[in-house]
Amino acid sequence: MPATQHVARWFVDENSLGVAKALAYVRGDITWPGAPDGPVPAGLADTAWLPIIGQAGLVVLTRDKRIRSRPLERQALLDHNVRACFLTSGGSLTLFEQLRLWLRYWDDIENLVADYQGPWLASVTRAGVRIFDTR
Repeated sequence: MPATQHVARWFVDENSLGVAKALAYVRGDITWPGAPDGPVPAGLADTAWLPIIGQAGLVVLTRDKRIRSRPLERQALLDHNVRACFLTSGGSLTLFEQLRLWLRYWDDIENLVADYQGPWLASVTRAGVRIFDTR
C-alpha cells in the first residue's frame, strides 16, 4: 500500500525518476520534477528549478557524478541555499543498486539535514556520506 502523502521534504532530480517514484511509494515526503502537485514541471532546466527548491527548503537527491568538475553548477546550488546529496559512486548503477545505496545511508543523510543548515553539498558513495562543499 502506498505511503500517505505528507509535505515534501526531499526533491529527487529528474535524472533519478525511478528512485523518486520508488521512494515516494514508501515515503510520503518525496517529490520530483513533474510529480503530481510537485513544485516544478518536468523538463525544467536546473537553473530554473534551483531557486524554487532552495526557497522551499527541500533537500535534493541526485546522481550527478560530475558535480565536482562543474564549479558554476556547484556555485548555483550554494547561491540558492540548496542542501544536496550526490550519488557519486563509480560505475553505472542499476535502479536497485541506486536505491540500495540511498537507503543504506538514509539515516546518515537525515542526520546531515538535522545537524547542518544549508547550503551544503554532500557525496553519497559506497564508503558513506560526506559534505564536500559549503558556503
